[in-house]
Amino acid sequence: MSSHWPSDLADLSSKLRSRMEEYGDSPDEHLRHEIEDLVDWVSEFAADTPLSETDWIPLHENSQAVSANLKATDEAFASDDLKQIESLCQRIDESVSLIPEHFASVKASTP
Repeated sequence: MSSHWPSDLADLSSKLRSRMEEYGDSPDEHLRHEIEDLVDWVSEFAADTPLSETDWIPLHENSQAVSANLKATDEAFASDDLKQIESLCQRIDESVSLIPEHFASVKASTP
């Protein structure tokens, strides 16, 4: 298992954002591969949640589109690539908010 393997869908979004931030500061091949891995893993992690098919499919399709775009070139990610990844992270976050267990933990930690 990879060192950047996330614990769940929310962690995947968090790891993706932190890798993007590091990449923006200094683009590097290792970070690029981790970002591509994380994007590729979105569908797998989403499928392991209790999300309904109608909530899971758009997340899957979005991650597949982003993955294809990232792999279409070997050049450093352009700002459009980073915007697509951020948009995917937002979609992941929205999906995570639909997961009942996550909802309960968010409510429990809110004062």
